[in-house]
Amino acid sequence: MENLALLKLLHGLAGVLLLVALFALAGFCWRSRRVAAPPTDAAAEKGLAAEAEPTTEAEDAEAVEATEEAQAAEATEVDVPGRSSPWPALCAILLLLCLVGLPVSGWWLAHLAGWPLGQPWLLGSSLLFLPGSLCGLWLASRVVGGKPGVRLGLGLALVGLLCFAASLGLMVVKPL
Repeated sequence: MENLALLKLLHGLAGVLLLVALFALAGFCWRSRRVAAPPTDAAAEKGLAAEAEPTTEAEDAEAVEATEEAQAAEATEVDVPGRSSPWPALCAILLLLCLVGLPVSGWWLAHLAGWPLGQPWLLGSSLLFLPGSLCGLWLASRVVGGKPGVRLGLGLALVGLLCFAASLGLMVVKPL
């Protein structure tokens, strides 16, 4: 009986780590977005005023410096060439390990508990695990490859999270 309790604990921990890795990959997608702030009315009026009046070299240098500072503030770690973060790759590896380990530990749990594999909640959770896994792997490959695409990445994360949450719900409730 101790083996069953330990295996349940490890299976639950792997499920939580899977969701954490998927949330982290979604976060990396969100961070990679490019947001261009629209010019404010004051800035537009200043630009019109600057066109009407001749500017000095010092004002031009200040404007260039302000533009460079604004561009540097918008840059993220993903945009800096030569400096890539290891976190997306580590999250992808964690996701892959959980995706491989969960079906094995789930089958082992069902075997130790004596549940037949033909029960509807086991079949349903297995069927939900497949599209969730595919979405998670696709998301991980896009994030690690450096082309996350915010809309597609967040869509993949949402579908994966919904599939895994529904699978988790079936496993917790165990409707017969």
